[in-house]
Amino acid sequence: MQTFLNLDKPDNEIIYSLENKMVIQSLEKRIKYLIIYGSNKSGKTTIAKKFSANYNIDLIYNIPNDLILNKETYLDLNILPTQDENFFHFLQHFISNNIPLTIFTSENSIEKLNDEFSLPDVVSRLKQFTLCNIHNPSKDLLIKLINKYLSLKSISVSEKIIIEVMNHIERTYLSAFEAANTINNLLYENNHNINLSLIRKHYERL
Repeated sequence: MQTFLNLDKPDNEIIYSLENKMVIQSLEKRIKYLIIYGSNKSGKTTIAKKFSANYNIDLIYNIPNDLILNKETYLDLNILPTQDENFFHFLQHFISNNIPLTIFTSENSIEKLNDEFSLPDVVSRLKQFTLCNIHNPSKDLLIKLINKYLSLKSISVSEKIIIEVMNHIERTYLSAFEAANTINNLLYENNHNINLSLIRKHYERL
């Protein structure tokens, strides 16, 4: 059965999986200095919000100018400013005062974490952090993610539709998000009806 309503709902549900198991365990262990990284749409911000609320941890989205933070903190920042001296002082503040800090960031930031792109002092401080990766999604997780994004729009389609879409996309979190938007748009453009042939034709045009 297919339903179509263009209604967005808050995306606050964590899908627990093998791909994020180590991340969840690391947060539950309250590792003092932790960097959690993953690709776009891998759920970093959702996890940060969930666990910061569970443990009453401050969650910030930028580097403050005044270093007055004195309790355990989560920093959710997609691109780390590793060439910024202020970021070094931010890290040093937590390390020198023995205050726990968890950083949520992108794979791209971690890949560029070296002396060529970053201040050596920043690199040396970040090397004191434990790295924990959200892995790319398996086929089963990709199906769950597409269903999740569809459900946020109050859309339900058969699994055959989702599997056909998966034949044309990469196995990434962002692709799952974009696939749900594609299904949403095809429903809108075709009087709320969708079939395998329609999906194939759509991707053949790309």
